[in-house]
Amino acid sequence: MLKPPHSVLLRILGYFLLFGISTSFFGGNCFALTILEPAHASTFHPGQHLTVRLDPHDLDDLTQTKFFWYGEQEDMLEESSMENLAGVFTKNETPPFGGKIFIPKTTIGQLRLLAIGKKEGAQFGKDDWAIFDEVLLKIEPKAELVRIDFQTQKPLAFGRATIAVYDKVDFLGTIFKLPVVGIFADGVTRSIRLHTSGTTYHSSNETVAIINPDGLLRLLGNGTTMITAKNREKKGTIEVIVEVKDDPNESPVADPGTTQTARAGSRVLLNGLRSYDPEGGSLQFYWSQVGGSKIPLLDPYSGKATFLAPRVEKTRTFQFKLHVTDIQGADSFPAFVDIIIEP
Repeated sequence: MLKPPHSVLLRILGYFLLFGISTSFFGGNCFALTILEPAHASTFHPGQHLTVRLDPHDLDDLTQTKFFWYGEQEDMLEESSMENLAGVFTKNETPPFGGKIFIPKTTIGQLRLLAIGKKEGAQFGKDDWAIFDEVLLKIEPKAELVRIDFQTQKPLAFGRATIAVYDKVDFLGTIFKLPVVGIFADGVTRSIRLHTSGTTYHSSNETVAIINPDGLLRLLGNGTTMITAKNREKKGTIEVIVEVKDDPNESPVADPGTTQTARAGSRVLLNGLRSYDPEGGSLQFYWSQVGGSKIPLLDPYSGKATFLAPRVEKTRTFQFKLHVTDIQGADSFPAFVDIIIEP
């Protein structure tokens, strides 16, 4: 005796559910997005064209994709911004919703490629679905590094001996981004401040200033120090003179908490209240987002910032950065926290 047709369908559906296959196979909504090419952690060269290709199983509900370039630790921009935009694609492209994009000639080190998807009837930045994927790429120039330089007046002076642009730096504990660049044989000047570009640093007098692996210079005392940057067997030096108010002041420490996991639709708390000033003073806070698709962040200038976890089809990670300043103006080094959002 033949089984009724509906029981056959139920059995087939049961097999799909047993093996974890989404019912989107039958036409249901699926708002996932996966970058197949380029592969995560692959190496490319500045000025190179590469093809972006998405998982074809993720494309049924898409109407458009946008691709953005972000440097490591770079704050997120609104998705409507043209700055950092790498390309815009539709289903009529080859491959669908992908194609050729251009790596900026000035890049070096780690570069984040972010893909944002738009579904039917939604607007970029106006929908509660986070339809995105991102990969980190390594960008390595073919050209030889000719020399290392610092894009600032020399010597670099703070305080009473300062150049005008830095005349507000009159206290210890201040952090300054050292503007270190590499001049390459292809005629391009590239920022090599971050450690992922291959640069290492040394301060000859750490009672005056220290420098972290990403070129953040912290003023600790009055006097003179020589900062040395090395990259690809080249070396550059700059003299740093500090003549500021010498009131003793220890720098604060930013603590954004540990990795959290949250469900889509829940309210997520970014708690930086474990940050501290060694001298017990009050702190100013600043939160920013450096990973994932852009999320509206409430109270970014408070110890506790919040956001509403967007809906996701696949587990996605969002990263945030915390920076704090004490009452005397001393800065913390930035600290980072991952927030994992599950469907």
